[in-house]
Amino acid sequence: MKSKLISLLLAGTAAATIPACMGTTHGYVAVSSYEEAPPPLREEYVTYRPGYVWIHGSWQRGYGNHWQWQNGYYVRERPGYVYQDGYWQRRGRGYVYVQGSWRPRGQIVIRDHRRW
Repeated sequence: MKSKLISLLLAGTAAATIPACMGTTHGYVAVSSYEEAPPPLREEYVTYRPGYVWIHGSWQRGYGNHWQWQNGYYVRERPGYVYQDGYWQRRGRGYVYVQGSWRPRGQIVIRDHRRW
């Protein structure tokens, strides 16, 4: 009985880490959900570093179940890709964290609203 329960728990955890929308690059959804919304994002001052991309910091739950700020950091850029930062998304009565992810540069369309 215990082994079946453990198997079900492991299967549920694995299923929760499957990409949120199959076939898209929205990242992975966090397993945990919190009813309390995270605080507003903090401003981070960064300098341009050729060959690197800044991954913006985010709020995460730490010890004692309190919100703690995780500072941003640089990663090497990937030619032909852009990084979409992770974000907290409201789902039902709670909030889940969607991990940031890399996606092909061609999927982003920037429109000049002044031409409308």
